[in-house]
Amino acid sequence: MPILSIDFLINGLASGAALALLCLGLTLTYMTTRVPNFAHATIAVVGAVVTLLLLDWVYIGLRGGAVYYTLYIVAPILSALIAGLLALTIYIAILRPLSKKGIGIIGLMIATFALDIIINNILTLILHLTPSKYIGKLIGASVKGYGVLVYIPILDVNIYLSRLLLPIIAVILTISLHLYMTRTKFGIAMRASIENPQLAKALGINVDLVYAISWFLSGSLAGLAGSFLAFEFPGINPAIAYLYIVSIFAGSILGGLSSMYGALAGGLVVGVSEVLIPVMIQNIYYTITGSIIDIIRYQKFISLLIIIIVLLVAPQGLAGVSWRNLLARVVRVG
Repeated sequence: MPILSIDFLINGLASGAALALLCLGLTLTYMTTRVPNFAHATIAVVGAVVTLLLLDWVYIGLRGGAVYYTLYIVAPILSALIAGLLALTIYIAILRPLSKKGIGIIGLMIATFALDIIINNILTLILHLTPSKYIGKLIGASVKGYGVLVYIPILDVNIYLSRLLLPIIAVILTISLHLYMTRTKFGIAMRASIENPQLAKALGINVDLVYAISWFLSGSLAGLAGSFLAFEFPGINPAIAYLYIVSIFAGSILGGLSSMYGALAGGLVVGVSEVLIPVMIQNIYYTITGSIIDIIRYQKFISLLIIIIVLLVAPQGLAGVSWRNLLARVVRVG
């Protein structure tokens, strides 16, 4: 039976960080185009598939060596690039033409849902046709490189390198996106396009270009997250995207869908909650009854519950909460 320990908490934080990267991407496109992208999780799976197939190919073709380990840097970058181009293609080829024809947000949302199913089935077909010798050599705990155990003397635990890198990468990318949108010329143009697209066009800002870049960045974030999540999957199954999209929307809604830092916080909270709360419930149940239930498979119930609670209590999410007033109330009560 799982117990709450330091390494378990770190693993939960890593899961939350991976989810935060996905929430960042979804929040970015929603902020700019107001389209809830239901294909976002499948785009992340594309990044995972690219990473695993690339590493498997090199593992079989080159039999390891220095080139093999350098691909642990190349693979995430290539996965982010391919996933970003896929998201950009979705926007340019499908969503932008539909939008120009007057299709509303609901119609565009349904289009992303349809694209999600199409892309997922294409991935499934590709993996089905790929010779089995190219698949599965580096999946899960057996993976090299990111999967190597790192010993942390202070905590006296062994943690996979990928799980240590994810929180650091999530924080760095969140800060970078915030600085990009607040300190660069194009970032300011992006914010102007978000606030008032018509006025931005009148001022000479290429709003279509802003939207296209936001979709590319969103897809790249998904591909990067998928590249790291590839080492956590027990096997390559594109259908896992249908489970992840629930968590992504939960984290994004909790974050407020209007803030990079909100997306980071929402993703971390939902990701950690999905790991820790089921274990806590399972341990309580075991203490009371002396038997074990497989409650881990009901993790997405936590995400769905978070969505309902946030929409009922704080529809604007964490980004819409007046923390200064809330702190003042707590101080007065104290």
